[in-house]
Amino acid sequence: MTSSSYPVVAVLRTRHTGYLLSTSLLGRLPGAMAALALVQLVRSTSGDFGFAGLITAVYVVAGAVGQPLLGRLIDRVGQVAVLAVSGILSFLAFTGMALTLEPLPGLAVALAAAAGMFTPPLEPALRALWPRLVAPGPQLKAAFSLDAGAQEIIFILGPLLTVVGIAVFGPVGNLLFAGGLGLVGALAFILNPAPRAASAQRRSGGAAHPGVRSPILIPAVARVAVFTFGIGVPVGALTIVATASEAARMSEGLAGWILAVNAVGALVGATVVGIRPLGSTPARLLTVCGALLALGYLPLAATALPMWAYVAAAGISGLMLPPTLGQVFERISQLSPAAALTEANGWVVSAMTLGVGAGTLAAGAVVGAAGTSAVAWIVLGASALTALLSLIALPTRTAVVAPTLSA
Repeated sequence: MTSSSYPVVAVLRTRHTGYLLSTSLLGRLPGAMAALALVQLVRSTSGDFGFAGLITAVYVVAGAVGQPLLGRLIDRVGQVAVLAVSGILSFLAFTGMALTLEPLPGLAVALAAAAGMFTPPLEPALRALWPRLVAPGPQLKAAFSLDAGAQEIIFILGPLLTVVGIAVFGPVGNLLFAGGLGLVGALAFILNPAPRAASAQRRSGGAAHPGVRSPILIPAVARVAVFTFGIGVPVGALTIVATASEAARMSEGLAGWILAVNAVGALVGATVVGIRPLGSTPARLLTVCGALLALGYLPLAATALPMWAYVAAAGISGLMLPPTLGQVFERISQLSPAAALTEANGWVVSAMTLGVGAGTLAAGAVVGAAGTSAVAWIVLGASALTALLSLIALPTRTAVVAPTLSA
């Protein structure tokens, strides 16, 4: 096996890539731990699940707002300062939230907003570095697919680390543990020479483009963001689908298996495209990938399937997520000016987050109103919306690639 035959091997052998990917994933863990950590902390104090939902939603929405704003700041002043300061502020907010949730719940909600808003934008920061680190073409495609697939590890490890953290540190200490992981990951990330070199280059010349408009104002970038929102909807709905299926079948633990196998399917999809990247351009592949992702969720509408087959269908539904996200990341790197690339990646991260949140919220409302029998309609509705919004990514004759400015 040679790196030329397998681009993902070449990516992993490239200097800095393994370190940056692993530290980025470490710093992103709080995002996969916070929801369960907050629910468990509220449960151990007031027990008010309505409040648990409120404070979790505030954290998630604030994070979606903060990522493009911090990304724009990175594009102005560099990665090192922004990631360090935001990491410290987010950790302090996590600490304050853990200590004030019971005596001062209103302050805890405000601190949840701060923790989300100042979440270090490691995801867009890493994706802005990929074009600097690896060769264009198959290697860059493999890097983006590897990034998307590795992200699934977060959503496997996050809940497990939360369980361990609660057992070892208690509900309050676990929230500090989650915030601490984010801070350590952010600080470790910026110790690498690549972010520091990018920041030095930004200070010496990149800030000469203060008039660069927000990339979300570029129509093609906005369409990709809407597309990304669409692929997040079934991902978010799956949490409710899995929980409702567990209740309908009266099979304790089924939801966990469905979500875990879905994540395994995503890892398989990432591995396949990492070894053999898709051959066409992102402009042509986005809609196709989105439609295939929507199609992959449809077997979950067959609620009468045997349990083993239903769990297997969950794996199938995860296969196309990393390849689709890989096309999103590559397309954004083509469309956005280099001087605004971190912000552009921040917008698609936020779009995905909002899509996941919308899918979870809508599916929960439907099950709450109609019961577990509505699972099939949730799957069909989420898949139809994904397929419909995938059409937005179709290339148009007027779409042009944004001019590349020096980074």
